[in-house]
Amino acid sequence: MECYASCPATFERALADELRALGIPRVRPLKGRVSFEGDARDAYRACLWSRLASRVYLVIGRFSCATDDDLYSGVYELPWARILKPGASIAISAHGTNNAIRNTRYASLRAKDGIADRMLADTGARPRIDTHAPDARLSLTIRGERASLAFDLSGEPLFKRIPRAALACAPTGVDILRPDFAALVLAEGGWRELCQPSLPRRETKRPASASERSENEASAADAANAEKARPRALPYLLDIACGEGGILLEAAGMLAGRAPGAARTRWGFQAWAQHDPALWRELLAEARGCERTAAALAGHIVATDFDQRAREAAERIIRAAGLAAVADIVEPAADELAAALPRTRTNAPLMGAIVGDTTPVGENAAAAALRLAAELASTPACSSWRIACLARNGAPRIPGRSIHTTQTLSLGNDELVLTVLGGASEAPSGRDVQRESSNDAHTAQKRDAADSLGAKHPKVNAAGTGSAAATVDVGDGKPIPLIIPASEQFARRLIKVARLRRRWAKREGVTCYRVYDADLPDYSAAIDLYEGSATTPGRWLVIAEYAPPRTIDPEIAHARMLDILAIAPRVLDVPAEHVHVKTRMRSRGGSQYGRAQQTSRRTASDGERVLIEEGGLTFAVEFNDRLDTGIFLDHRLARSLVREHARKARTFLNLFAYTGTASCYAASGGAQETVTVDLSNTYLDWAEENMRLNGFTGPDHHFVRDDVLAWVERQRHTANRWDLVFCDPPTFSNSARMGERTWDVQRDHVELLRGVVDLLEPSGEAIFSCNLRGFKPDVEALARADIELEDITDATIPEDFQRNKRIHHCYLARRA
Repeated sequence: MECYASCPATFERALADELRALGIPRVRPLKGRVSFEGDARDAYRACLWSRLASRVYLVIGRFSCATDDDLYSGVYELPWARILKPGASIAISAHGTNNAIRNTRYASLRAKDGIADRMLADTGARPRIDTHAPDARLSLTIRGERASLAFDLSGEPLFKRIPRAALACAPTGVDILRPDFAALVLAEGGWRELCQPSLPRRETKRPASASERSENEASAADAANAEKARPRALPYLLDIACGEGGILLEAAGMLAGRAPGAARTRWGFQAWAQHDPALWRELLAEARGCERTAAALAGHIVATDFDQRAREAAERIIRAAGLAAVADIVEPAADELAAALPRTRTNAPLMGAIVGDTTPVGENAAAAALRLAAELASTPACSSWRIACLARNGAPRIPGRSIHTTQTLSLGNDELVLTVLGGASEAPSGRDVQRESSNDAHTAQKRDAADSLGAKHPKVNAAGTGSAAATVDVGDGKPIPLIIPASEQFARRLIKVARLRRRWAKREGVTCYRVYDADLPDYSAAIDLYEGSATTPGRWLVIAEYAPPRTIDPEIAHARMLDILAIAPRVLDVPAEHVHVKTRMRSRGGSQYGRAQQTSRRTASDGERVLIEEGGLTFAVEFNDRLDTGIFLDHRLARSLVREHARKARTFLNLFAYTGTASCYAASGGAQETVTVDLSNTYLDWAEENMRLNGFTGPDHHFVRDDVLAWVERQRHTANRWDLVFCDPPTFSNSARMGERTWDVQRDHVELLRGVVDLLEPSGEAIFSCNLRGFKPDVEALARADIELEDITDATIPEDFQRNKRIHHCYLARRA
């Protein structure tokens, strides 16, 4: 059998090592996949035990594909009665094109025709097509004039394995790190290798003769006695930023000897005609035996986080997954973590790793986690341990440790950096770890950045290590020390645009707006100013850094950001405690908005919502817990458009409603009945609060918690219709709460708009918006569906977002 396991880019080497460790033969890493040859046992074992593979495929045919007729014939010639179980539903995905076949959807249709016609000829029945939840998924790959077809043995992606009970315990809006990415961090840190005694390994030796068995038994007895006499290396893991529990869950599963696929009940291979249920049951029994063996290990996991809520969430998640016995959650202090480790003895060496995922947290929290890692790494017990850290802003530096490997990973729209630092024996000696209090974190970061840049780029910091390279006076008579001398140019630019924006905002009656939007390419950040209402007076800044290109030194980019944080509040007259840096979280399913953490110090009022005013309405916003504040400033004119159209509408429908701001505008425009639909209870409660703040309460205003796509489909079969619909879907989502479907706005917008337009009254209109920068509506498909689309994007981009006119796209949709 020819098989391959697919995986994200850069996973190939680690996945190949994992498959070899499972005893799978003839493993060969390729681009985006690892091929292997074996039998059904090997394929099943990869499905059951691989933590790094996305899917496992069985190659069922290769054939010529110079034309679409070749494609049809090649698929038709395959023995489908020996491939598909009778009655199995199928779905086909196509990848690649050539000169004759230029559309992957057409390629899928031709392949489907070949399968259906052959099955009809052989069995008298065509297979059922099910694109949402098929029994068998087939993958067609076209390269030049050749094509291959593969059977997906896994069915759903193997990384969809977070226990539902754990997902239910995660705070709303928090997305647990995808398990395969967590597994890569652990594999690179050496944790998988430390836990390997509990993993199964296929025996490939020939049967032994009687004399050989006698000799082998004697050798085995000697080996067993030697093993008892040899000190046992106990595996221990320190997770210094357990955050959302992703790495913690995966590490606990490894230590407990759990096969990651053991709990799954539905597999693609169940629709394979040659599936061997007895062999699969045998492998499941073997997996249960491995779990019992692992229970005898004395290793343990100790985890912490600088956010108390994150620690509490991680504790709930690990408990819900049934893995609390192998992990402790402690306070974020080196002595607390060290106390949780056993004392080393001569006959019991301590082996382990230090890991952390700092991507969901702000810069201060990430820096604090790295200082904790450095402090732990300097202790004798952990001196030989590797440190594996997942981060955003380049490779972390820890004194006394050298960088072993660095990988750039792509997860959704995000680029993450996985850095592995070697043990002390692998690294040159460094200066002692400096400890700073949390209140001095920003100063410490600036000093560390200046130290690093001064050594790496002497021209940047001519004043010497630890000294300010320059200062800038922003008009208050108090010079600001700078790490990068060129930051003075940023200060001058910000002073100028702030003055212009202030005049414009006063003239237009706008109190919350974007001040700066990457005006200078080297200072690539967005700065938004929020002014509170009379109920919650004050001024707040939200600063978001755009990810720098790979050609920019991460240390220089980090230093520039620190200068921005020093300059912006002084120029815009905002107290330091009201400055919040938002760190965009990766799309791990769930909310499109997600949680973020600030890098400023927490204050007593941090958990409270601030009330702002826009267009004569009042809205609640939040600066600390989430990436987005509760209102999209770039949609200011789009919301006004909703109000304008609502003047002649009696009923209004808000889909993917977020915090319901569009519903408030519609009600203020005269809509008598509103329906607000979103998948998140948190955002629906927020939407209801916003409506209540503006006096829109009562039985005519409805709030529906549901999967929007499924809800729209159901409503199409009812008599419910609306005069005006506002629809602002996410770019992408694979939320577990959506079931087995995923959402991609480019791929799925025609289907969505078809459903939305069906819900309109005969003279109704829909306002459709999306923030995918490269979005292109499929005008031909929409025309075939009798949908007229009018691009009104230019009229909805406010003055403060004119530098970034692709911030969103906006259209009017109606029946043609």
